[in-house]
Amino acid sequence: MCAIAGLFGTRPIDPSPVAAMARSMTHRGPDAHTVRRYGGKQPYAALAVERLAIVGLSNGSQPAADPSGRFRVALNGEIYNHAQLRTTLTGNGVVPTADSDTAVIAALIALNGLERALEMAHGMFAMAILDTQERHLTLVRDRMGVKPLHWTQLPDGTVAFASELRGLLAHPTIQPSIDPVAIQQFLMFEYIPTPRTVWSGIHKLEPGTWKRFSASGIDHHRWWTPPVFMPGRQGSFERWAKSLHGVLQVAVGLRASADVPIGYLLSGGLDSASVAAIAASRSSEPIRTFSLAVEGEGFDESDAAAQLAAHIGAVHQSATLTAADLEPTLDALSLHMDEPLADSSLVATWKLMELVQSAGLKCVQSGDGADESLGGYPTYLAHQLARPALPARALLRFATDRLRVRTEGVTADYMARRFVDGLGHEWPQRHQIWMGAWLPIELGADDQLWTECNAHADGAGSDTIGRAMYLDQRLYLSDGVLVKVDRAAGAHGIEVRSPFLDHSVVELAAQMGTGHHVRGKQGKRVLRRAMVGLLPNQTVTAAKKGFGTPIGPWLRGPARHLLDGIEERTQEWIDPNRLRQCVTEHTQGIADHRRRLWTAIILGRWRHGPHGSA
Repeated sequence: MCAIAGLFGTRPIDPSPVAAMARSMTHRGPDAHTVRRYGGKQPYAALAVERLAIVGLSNGSQPAADPSGRFRVALNGEIYNHAQLRTTLTGNGVVPTADSDTAVIAALIALNGLERALEMAHGMFAMAILDTQERHLTLVRDRMGVKPLHWTQLPDGTVAFASELRGLLAHPTIQPSIDPVAIQQFLMFEYIPTPRTVWSGIHKLEPGTWKRFSASGIDHHRWWTPPVFMPGRQGSFERWAKSLHGVLQVAVGLRASADVPIGYLLSGGLDSASVAAIAASRSSEPIRTFSLAVEGEGFDESDAAAQLAAHIGAVHQSATLTAADLEPTLDALSLHMDEPLADSSLVATWKLMELVQSAGLKCVQSGDGADESLGGYPTYLAHQLARPALPARALLRFATDRLRVRTEGVTADYMARRFVDGLGHEWPQRHQIWMGAWLPIELGADDQLWTECNAHADGAGSDTIGRAMYLDQRLYLSDGVLVKVDRAAGAHGIEVRSPFLDHSVVELAAQMGTGHHVRGKQGKRVLRRAMVGLLPNQTVTAAKKGFGTPIGPWLRGPARHLLDGIEERTQEWIDPNRLRQCVTEHTQGIADHRRRLWTAIILGRWRHGPHGSA
């Protein structure tokens, strides 16, 4: 985990703002601050890095150069197989200039070219690569979009980039306006899909792509193509389970390589349990695990996490999230909310990062990414029911409107109502409605709301379950889950590594056939089989609960005051009368509007500050 920032121009630039751009992101890399200018008295580029030292502690400063000095690389993230790549380089007579993974990738680019170097790298990264000979800048993002990178062009043509939006906004000439379509997308999806940001004219670099800026213009290139899920049940289920176990062993092992101690996040569910159990089986000493106890019926998995930690012999630590923690935690995370993000589990994730930080660790592994590649969400089953259920939509609406409203986790009545909301829409829109907060009709949304969604859907294939998983990888995972983790971890100077995001795991999962992943009412079947014998049976067979925060019941009770004045703070984008109705219905237990209300709270705080007014 680091922060990178910089400026590049085809003519001389003013490099002076770069230091402030980087300093605005010091929380991501508190170990070192470096700014370098290129071009002598008439600089054409400046690169800055706020470094969190994980690999090459003593001589891993950035930007790193290749042995010839032609390429200068600033990197946020980690190249997990850097040791193997170093061996390859030395075998070819190339000695990297430092012990860091950044120096390795710089040397690899010089030896093999950018495309081949990226293909060889296992990792999570966002990179800025300056070619001092050809005088061009290339911005690169990893395959799954684990590490963020934002860019824009100034009025004079200078390119500016930064790991976080605040890094760009620290430049004195960047004063963007709010993108109204992005606000609608946030209210609908709970996040803003790439390449759009909340600010007009500022963009997120897409996962698996690079952009090159030179005197010839801007060149965009996709260097990794996401795999489309195969339909049916390809090959042997047992063999796939063994293969998955094998690639997970390698992925966990690669992510255990660091010059600092590594901990493991443990929610109590299958995904994080799989990572921790594999790590424990590979370690000669007890691993350290961290979990969160949540005060709320249907949300707490701390007992399961503690039992699992005992099963694998881990040294376990836990913290507790209560209703009293909600507002101060929300105040803290609001300060790092460069653009609105309404995944309520960010609150729980924030508290978990506080625990890891207090334990003195700055690197952990997690189970993020398993659901989207291995079939973990109930929406995948729901798509199979959507077409036969459509003729009975009115009857289903009548029935679901009469279900008792419950708030203990993601309840059956909530999912049933949302299922009916999505009926009658094309599959990409239906899927996003099931996963989201407000409905398009409630926002008066135009067709631009679906631009990014439709673009991904066009390449998702024809398999019912597979295309939903593909869409979740490209949208919900990349722009929701991973942004949540990156912001919470980055704010606490912690790096989070997930083996399920290794491209070998993702590509293998796509080859298996969705029928092996999801069958009947059970998801993640291959993963469950792969972990038999390493995990307790109750963990392997347990239904998915999810890692969340009891926003629904808390807004009805101890956190009701967070809704005070919310209509005024969001009236620019949400109909105040409709929002007022949602507040009334939710607080009186008539309906469950937790997700609508939480997006409104987040938007109001993002626009007006934690305690601001309209």
